[in-house]
Amino acid sequence: MSIIHTTVELLAAGRTFCLATVASSGDERVAAGTKALILEDGTVEQATGVDALDAALGGAALEVLASRRRQTREVLPGVLVYFDILFQKTRLVVCGAGHIAIPLARFAREVGFEVTVIDDREDFASPERFPGCEVIARDFVPALRDLPMNRATYAVVITRGHEHDAECLAEILKRETGYVGLIGSRRRVAFVLEMLGRQGIPGSRLEDVFTPIGIPIGAESPEEIAVSIAAELVCMRRKGPRQARALKDSIRGLR
Repeated sequence: MSIIHTTVELLAAGRTFCLATVASSGDERVAAGTKALILEDGTVEQATGVDALDAALGGAALEVLASRRRQTREVLPGVLVYFDILFQKTRLVVCGAGHIAIPLARFAREVGFEVTVIDDREDFASPERFPGCEVIARDFVPALRDLPMNRATYAVVITRGHEHDAECLAEILKRETGYVGLIGSRRRVAFVLEMLGRQGIPGSRLEDVFTPIGIPIGAESPEEIAVSIAAELVCMRRKGPRQARALKDSIRGLR
């Protein structure tokens, strides 16, 4: 399979990865323009065939991906490689079109997310309330089943009741996503997660749910809560789940 086809497949799957291109080379084994793809775990796809170069590309790409910055590096003596970071634009799926959803959708769009809002109430799920967003007025379960999802999909569940929370999460957690967040009190969240566990959702997937949702900044108003959620989404996109959770824990530790 060509590097172009592999790139298209990885993007379609919502993967984030590096395209490494040899910019200049003083090594006779390595030609300028040689390319390789490196996945988030350091695996080299479409390898160059030069073992020393492929090994060096994997380690360097991991550092580039962690920094989230495109850059040029000398990976072997005299061999300069440009690392480009490729990813599909992140889509935020908001389940629930209530009072928090309006500022959240606006803030998410302003920081670069494509936004889809779902609600089964037509008077809530209206394009006028969510300009620039895809708005779906439909029952949650069939709407989610028909919605494409991958690692570039972030889902926020902020419905009007735990029954809807549970049915939304049950559908979302069957799929691969980059982020899942659930709003609600500790009691309500524990009830929903316990219910899903009894329905057979694996514990490892339930542990992926970010809850309480948002960075703990003491938010109270809908706009403040939306800011805290948007901040968590940006941290996830830029830094990954480990640092996003570490940030939440560090702020809680200051209380």
